[in-house]
Amino acid sequence: MKYVLMIITFFVGAVIPVQAVLNARLGKQTLGPMMGALLSFLTGAIILLALNMMISGSAMFNPKTYTTGPWYIWLGGLIGAVFVGYVTWVNQEQGMALTFALVVAGQVCISLLIDHYGWFGAAVRTITLEKIIGAALIVGGIILIKK
Repeated sequence: MKYVLMIITFFVGAVIPVQAVLNARLGKQTLGPMMGALLSFLTGAIILLALNMMISGSAMFNPKTYTTGPWYIWLGGLIGAVFVGYVTWVNQEQGMALTFALVVAGQVCISLLIDHYGWFGAAVRTITLEKIIGAALIVGGIILIKK
């Protein structure tokens, strides 16, 4: 099962550059990359609203669900908007391969720290030499992609 999830995760990750290039094209047809990102988020929000109504409609209207927990859990939407907006714009400037190589490197580096220190309630998973080497190889890949 672990490997099935890894394969699915690979393919989910593979569609992110597709999303970025589609958002960029949408932005070119509208008022720019930020509008493309906004319309993408609006479409996604409508789909997520419909799915949530089908799966757990009654739970959506329980105010207690939205008022408990630390304040920073709400930053995910802000981070997502900044990410999609920025990537929608920057992939046109530096290309898809470099953009997403840098995205992956940033994700891996911060993920190692989140795992190691258990930030935001994540399970603690110690940084090892092997993980550091893996991150360094990704950075090496960026250098090769940039050339």
